[in-house]
Amino acid sequence: MATAQHETRTRTVEEKFVVLTLTEDEAGTLRSILDGYSGPNAMGIYRALAVPAAPKAETSADIFEYQGVAYEYGAMYRGPGGDHFEFDSVVSTDGTCTPRGRLVSRSGDAAGEWNWSLGEVVHGYGPLTKVTA
Repeated sequence: MATAQHETRTRTVEEKFVVLTLTEDEAGTLRSILDGYSGPNAMGIYRALAVPAAPKAETSADIFEYQGVAYEYGAMYRGPGGDHFEFDSVVSTDGTCTPRGRLVSRSGDAAGEWNWSLGEVVHGYGPLTKVTA
């Protein structure tokens, strides 16, 4: 009768990496060589040699863009009806995947609960204007 013994082994794996520094012409030559090659890792190598897209401008971690408008976390915004809102970096739970917000008194000294979302405020009370000084 056959028996089996199960055991768990921990292994340490050492990986070696090769870093190539190529001119654009050299990378192009290597890409053309790989065009006809379909062996192991060919697609990974080909993708690594692809011409990189121009880097996107980095946005500040204090900014959230929604429908093409940048909103600053912690800044106060006013709706057309005079209501004031602020937003933080916590994602709201209403399904809009936008920052949560709260109603703020006009003087800025009292704030409500964080029970709004940027999406909800923009659609229900927008457009919003940033309050400066």
